[in-house]
Amino acid sequence: MLLVASVGSFIICSYKGDVWEEQMRSILYKAKGDSIPSFATEKLDTNGVPFVYYAPQNNIAAGTQYNATIVANYTIEYYHKFSLTKDVVQLNHFNNCIEWLQNNITYINNVGLYYFNWQQPWYVQVKGTFTSGITSGRAIEAFILKFKQSNDSSYLALAKQLVRGYYLPIEQGGFTYQTANGWWFEEIADTNLQTPKILDGHIFAILGAQKYWELTNDDSAKIIVDKGLQALKHELSNYDGGKGIIFYDRYKKQADKKYQRILVNQIQEIWQLTEDDFYKKYYEQWNAPLAKNYMLRIVQEQNISGLILYAFVTLLIGFNCLLLYRISFAKFKWNTDNP
Repeated sequence: MLLVASVGSFIICSYKGDVWEEQMRSILYKAKGDSIPSFATEKLDTNGVPFVYYAPQNNIAAGTQYNATIVANYTIEYYHKFSLTKDVVQLNHFNNCIEWLQNNITYINNVGLYYFNWQQPWYVQVKGTFTSGITSGRAIEAFILKFKQSNDSSYLALAKQLVRGYYLPIEQGGFTYQTANGWWFEEIADTNLQTPKILDGHIFAILGAQKYWELTNDDSAKIIVDKGLQALKHELSNYDGGKGIIFYDRYKKQADKKYQRILVNQIQEIWQLTEDDFYKKYYEQWNAPLAKNYMLRIVQEQNISGLILYAFVTLLIGFNCLLLYRISFAKFKWNTDNP
């Protein structure tokens, strides 16, 4: 029974371990009377629009803020949930988020940008107000989904204004580094140029412009995509830590598991988009740690919560095997005693 339980747990955890481990980690924190560390706690207002509480970090207290990137992410998620379930609540939340995104664009000479009028607490080099390429990219995708849902071309016009924002150099209050090696779209951008050059932010900005170009065949969007890919190809080696490690930003902060998965999926999408084996190489290298069997990973990483999960599942299977054995034995004995 121990062998059956161990093998069964190995098989089950290999398929469900990553999902169940997060729940196990939550249980462990609660058991210790602690909470899962979160410097950015997301909540919903009465309209389903997300807002975020930023805990103090680096002597910066951003407090509670509506973050346009988070709003755009939720907008896209609401749309996909509604498409699957036809749940009117999801549609209402989607529309409320679209309205928020529409009302919070800042216009500079017919150029649309999202400005964050508070200091983010992660990169102290970026002082005060900033704008963001990832925000524009995700909002473009959100407005495209609203256009597809409503067939209202005004939402394409909003997306177009955000596309124009890619052409505003970072020195002039935009988020784009325009160099001979392509255009880099900064996630946390201000004019002092001390920006972190976050990899997934640049890629999300490219993918937003790509979706607009696919829908409209607008040459200005195609230029953005081509210039963004040129910069990505030039810079990508700087984000490769070897042995499947990805650096999250130019300061070589290692991507955690969440961002490892995001970046692997992004590079796979770029590879499929371009059919360029240059990106295939990075996809295969960076995906290798994620492709390992879950059980082998947690042993190699000495992952305590994963190992506790395996032990718990083993005990659960073992208990059920013992219970079935006792029931079967009782039935056998009853049949033997009562021929």
